[in-house]
Amino acid sequence: MTETLYGWMRNLACYFIFLSAVMHFLPDNNYKKYIQFYMGLLLILLLLSPVLDFLHLENKIDAGVDRYMEEEERDREEWEDYAREIEEEYGWSKEGSSPETEQQQEDNSLQEGAVGP
Repeated sequence: MTETLYGWMRNLACYFIFLSAVMHFLPDNNYKKYIQFYMGLLLILLLLSPVLDFLHLENKIDAGVDRYMEEEERDREEWEDYAREIEEEYGWSKEGSSPETEQQQEDNSLQEGAVGP
C-alpha cells in the first residue's frame, strides 16, 4: 500500500516538474491555454490512477478498447471484400482502366457522335 502511494506521489512530483519546465520554455503565450488544457487532462488521469488501479478499471478499459479495435478491423475487412466484389462485378481495377472499360468508353463516345480514331 505504501509503495503504491509513494509511486503515485512520485508521479505527481514528476508531473509538476514537467509542467513547470514546459511552461517556462514556451516561446510565447499563444499556446499557453492549449498546453494548460492538455496538462490538466493529464493531471486528472494521474489523480484518478489509484482509483483505476483499485477498481481494476484499467484492465476493463483495455479489454474494451481491444474489443472495439477488433470490431473495427472486421468491419474494414468486410468493406474491402465488398469493394473487391463490386470491382470484379463491374470490371473495375485499382491499377487504372481495364481494356473492357476502355472499350465501353469508346463505344459510348461513338454513340454520342464523336469520331473514332
